[in-house]
Amino acid sequence: MARRSSVKLLAQLPADYVPDFMERLDMRTVLGRAVADRYHAVLSDLGGEDNLTTVKRSLARRFTWFEVMLEGMECRMASGQQIDIGSWTQLTNSWLGIARMLGLERRQKPVRRLHEHLNGTAKPIKAEVAQ
Repeated sequence: MARRSSVKLLAQLPADYVPDFMERLDMRTVLGRAVADRYHAVLSDLGGEDNLTTVKRSLARRFTWFEVMLEGMECRMASGQQIDIGSWTQLTNSWLGIARMLGLERRQKPVRRLHEHLNGTAKPIKAEVAQ
């Protein structure tokens, strides 16, 4: 479906833009808590926030936000409201593309063994490198 004429695409960031909006969501709301919980679950599945590059954390934020948007559209459709199926399809494809970039398998958080700590041979845990 073509974009309606009333929809304007922004070519630059708005003046009131502040990065990391997800960290500033109002946790008193159901939506704020749900988004934060989902985001932290995704980070955990990827091996923990400390193990991710900045780009992967950014992709995890977009993945989470797209998923919330998709579920909102699906809830509206399930309640009998009409949705733009083209927008839903495009958003689903974008969500799936990010999922593939992040990886579909759960990753274990890197751990150090106790004897490595005790004898001083523990190596620092570094953020993962691009795969």
